[in-house]
Amino acid sequence: MDLKNKPRELLELNPYAKVPVLVDGDAVIYESAIINEYLEEKYPQVRLMPQGLAQRGMARIWIDFCNTRIHGAAHEVVHGKEPEKAREKLSEHFRTLDRAMASREYLVGEYSLADITFIPVFTRQQRYGVPIDESTPHLKSWVERLLARPAVRSTL
Repeated sequence: MDLKNKPRELLELNPYAKVPVLVDGDAVIYESAIINEYLEEKYPQVRLMPQGLAQRGMARIWIDFCNTRIHGAAHEVVHGKEPEKAREKLSEHFRTLDRAMASREYLVGEYSLADITFIPVFTRQQRYGVPIDESTPHLKSWVERLLARPAVRSTL
């Protein structure tokens, strides 16, 4: 789909005119985080949200962090008027993630939607010009773990 010339049918499905859009029978679901939770509930045999109430809350906090802060800064790097300022903000967010990952393998216990939400950012990270390297070793290890997962590797 050419996102610069969005087809009319996308606008009919999603008033935000954004992708992705999931059409499941009569249901039309948009916004990535909402689609992910919809699929989590539709296919409960593959649990991607933590079972505990507090852990699910933390997963949602990290999902929000990615969707509001990381994606916001990344968008400003590519489309904003002050890309250098946005790169610094993105770098700051990466340092926050590095600190969070210092003592864990995944964001909220086991691999979950919280981790999955960040994968698109990390697959496009080079275009933002903000390195994930030895200066953020815990983040770097987490990114490597995420991108090495067979389900992720098969899409790259």
